[in-house]
Parts: sequence; structure tokens; C-alpha cells
Amino acid sequence: MKYTIDFKNEMNLMLRNNIGLCPYFRKNARGLFERYWDVGCFYDSPKYFNKFLSKNGMSYLRNLLNDETTFGNPLFYLLFRAFVYAEIKFINNYIPQNSHEERLTGHLVSEIVNSLNIINETFRQKASELYHSKVNLDFHYADLSSNNNEKNTGADLGLIFHVNLPDYPEKINVAVIQSKKFEKRAKIDLNQIKTLEKYAGEFGYYCFYDMDMSERISPLIQKANTIMSIFDNGNNEQTLSSGKKSLSRQKITDRWEGGIPLSIFLIFDMLNPENENIKSVTNIWQAKDIIEKGVNENVKIGGHGVSRVLTVSVGGVSNSNQELRSISELFRFEKYND
Repeated sequence: MKYTIDFKNEMNLMLRNNIGLCPYFRKNARGLFERYWDVGCFYDSPKYFNKFLSKNGMSYLRNLLNDETTFGNPLFYLLFRAFVYAEIKFINNYIPQNSHEERLTGHLVSEIVNSLNIINETFRQKASELYHSKVNLDFHYADLSSNNNEKNTGADLGLIFHVNLPDYPEKINVAVIQSKKFEKRAKIDLNQIKTLEKYAGEFGYYCFYDMDMSERISPLIQKANTIMSIFDNGNNEQTLSSGKKSLSRQKITDRWEGGIPLSIFLIFDMLNPENENIKSVTNIWQAKDIIEKGVNENVKIGGHGVSRVLTVSVGGVSNSNQELRSISELFRFEKYND
């Protein structure tokens, strides 16, 4: 049975309720444009120059959501809408429950996987029309904490994104993410963020979940070393007890020092084969090694590594240069013994 993909209701709900990407684009469209102006691999930025300079950025957001030609490749447009859909479902279904950060991360990744499942067949059909060959969308969610490591795991999420399309260079981007809730401020554990920096280096990030029900911005991705530079430069950030510092809402949501919406980050950073600001490798097993061991094998987050890993291959691994038949084989555990 075939299902019709229609994210229109969810997109309209986001625009009508002014949640998700809306409050971010109203404030930060110009800065976002300047950050991604030179992303020429799959996005036609000069075409939408005037849209970026609009007073509130909403006309540009509507074009990103509704105009397939915004992206040079319709596959990336399809993926972007899937990621936005996942954000909307996450914000509406789980933010009001106020669960702890690690559980929220599990819900968020589940929504992303569900969205990718929804578009999977359409992705393959569009890819076949574009390239006249079989091009897959592979993805797998591995819960590493389920392997009796709940008390030892630290960072909440690892991302491995693989680009393998006929007209793009094959590339693998990696990120290690610590999640954190915030409303007026976020409480950052200094020992935790320093360990994340040592473990992940330049590819350590925080994912901030907005618990302010009056705004409910999309989850925001911000580099760990950027947060540390904010603390190091003073910026009137409050020092709390027990080795924690307070990061103000403005420093999280403001474009110049703040985060990037997750759906934007996944498309324009994790799936950008030309991006030099993300950790990139050529071998997917090397990416797995980074996720499990970090850049410094003597440093462990919470005594171990990353709790969950989302691996996505746009193009598929079976017909790539990777020695792997299926992404599900990347993270395997020993069989259960009673």
C-alpha cells in the first residue's frame, strides 16, 4: 500500500502557531543567509537574495518550505521537509511533557527516523528519475545505552551523515552532541562541556531544547567551543554553584553567538560535502571509531562514550566505496544471554 506524503498541515501549523523555525527566522534570517551564502553544492543562494533581506525572514522560510526549486536537488528539499516535520512533531508531542534531556533526545531521533521512513519510497522514486539508477536512502538508529551501559554513557547523541550521490563527492560528516533544556537560561556543567571538548574536539556540539511554551523554537545546535568562548570572554554570564555556569537565552537563540535550528544544521552542515566547519572523514568505520572513542582515547564522557547514534546515508552504502552492506551492521552488540 502506498501512502501519500503531505506535510502541508504540519507546516501550516508551525506557521500559524509561530513555533519551530518561525521565531528563529523572524530574528535571524539575515545572519543565517550570510552563514550559508557560499553553499553552492545543492542550494541556489543568489536566487533568493532578496528573500533573505526581507524584514522578518518569513518570506524566505516559506520558500524553503514550499518551493522545491530553492534547492538545486529535489532530494535535499525532500529531506529538509522531513527534518522540519520531525521538529514539529517533537515540539508538539514531547516538549510539553518536560522529560529529562536524554529521554527528549531519544524522542527527537525517533521522530527523525519516522520522517525518513515516510519519505523513503518517494526519495527512491525521485532519485531514479534524476539519476536513472538505483539510489537509496539508508538510515539506522542505534541505542548504545541499551547494551548495559546506561550508567556509563555520557554524550546523548552521535551523528554520522554519509553523502553518496552520483553528482556529489562522497563524504562522511560526524558530530557528537550533548542535549540541554533551557527557558530563560541553560545551566551548563563546566566539567561536562570541557570533557566534551576533549572527547570530540571541533565536532562537539550542544543541542538546546526550548522549554518556553510561548515561543518553542526548534532544537538549536551550537558548538561546544563557541559556548566556552562566551564564558571565557565574560559576557555577563552568571556563575552558578557546583561548577556550573548560566548561559542566557539570548546567547542560545541569537544568531551571532547562538545555535542553528537542527533541520538547517542537518541539511546545510551534516549533508554538505563542501562544508569545512564540520568533522569529515572518508571511511564510515573511521566515523564509527570517532563516535565510540573520540579524538582522545584517554578521555571518556561519563566514563564511556555516546548513548545513541543516528546514521544516515543519502545515496546508500551498498553501492558506495564503503566496506559495508547495511548501515544496521555498523553498531552491533553481543547476543543476549540469560
